[in-house]
Amino acid sequence: MLSIRVRKEYLNKDVCMIEAQKIISEGKVSNMSELQLAREIYFHALAFFFCEKTGLMPFIKKHADPIDIHDGGDFLLMRLVFAFFWMITKRKR
Repeated sequence: MLSIRVRKEYLNKDVCMIEAQKIISEGKVSNMSELQLAREIYFHALAFFFCEKTGLMPFIKKHADPIDIHDGGDFLLMRLVFAFFWMITKRKR
């Protein structure tokens, strides 16, 4: 398992892809695609900073940081949630 701290930069999908490429190339996580890992990082940042900004759901904020990444990724439902939020949010330029 790898734990990384949430950073504001992770609200940018391109930054998440670069971080995912780095993590996988260094062999820190296995059985995940770069995209799958980038989606998980991105979602944790979205959840964390949404909760921080709104003051809502402190239990979600606490769970979102650090990002605990397991080989093979999270369970199926969460992978679908990560993919959904990746798909519906706009890419920052």
